[in-house]
Amino acid sequence: MKNNRLFRFLMIGMAILMVLLLVTYVVLTLLARGPESSMHDHITNEVTETRNHFMVEPTDPFATLVLYPGALVEAESYVLLGDMLAREGVRVIIPKMPLNFAILNRYAFNDYYEEGHPWFLGGHSLGGASASYVADSYPERLEGLILIASYTPSSIDLSETALSVLSITAELDGVIDTDALEIRESLLPADTTHARIDGANHAQFGYYGTQRADKEAEISVLEQHEITAGIIMDFVYEVMNKD
Repeated sequence: MKNNRLFRFLMIGMAILMVLLLVTYVVLTLLARGPESSMHDHITNEVTETRNHFMVEPTDPFATLVLYPGALVEAESYVLLGDMLAREGVRVIIPKMPLNFAILNRYAFNDYYEEGHPWFLGGHSLGGASASYVADSYPERLEGLILIASYTPSSIDLSETALSVLSITAELDGVIDTDALEIRESLLPADTTHARIDGANHAQFGYYGTQRADKEAEISVLEQHEITAGIIMDFVYEVMNKD
């Protein structure tokens, strides 16, 4: 009899847990920000979508960038930035993350990596912090790490590595923890390239509209994308020409 009660309690507990997990999944899915419809009006390259990623590939790419999305932002929201980079010859892969949290699949880069080709890894906000784990564990696989409105976790120290790092920030970013950003700079290599975009904000590094706590940008989302793509390409060219 006692065993039957225990079994019933366990089954009820499991059912409650499943319901809570389902509710959490639904809520996070509803909270995720997708791309504004106008984004597609500006894309010039063919975009490939699979169950795992979006990819923008030029005819003859000379390098690949895997770009991790920000937290609760759908991967598709970064396709226009990928398109702008593809126009310059960089293949861009944007993984779809579990529950739209890159930290839940921080090593997604390894699903795409192949030897014999230059690879860069970057991410926006939490996506950049998640990408730092790959840079810490597999620096030999990367030509460079690109942090967009982001910084490394306190547990990751890249200051002594030979890895090339680019840190892009926005003047009107109301989301990022500026104190943490300043403190974590010491965890990056001394020759890290820093670029701040005047008039830019946090959300416009993607194309998903406004974001809570963010400041209003003084430049358009297209202009911010174009400037960001230009900064990334300058960094890519510089790294590729080092040797």
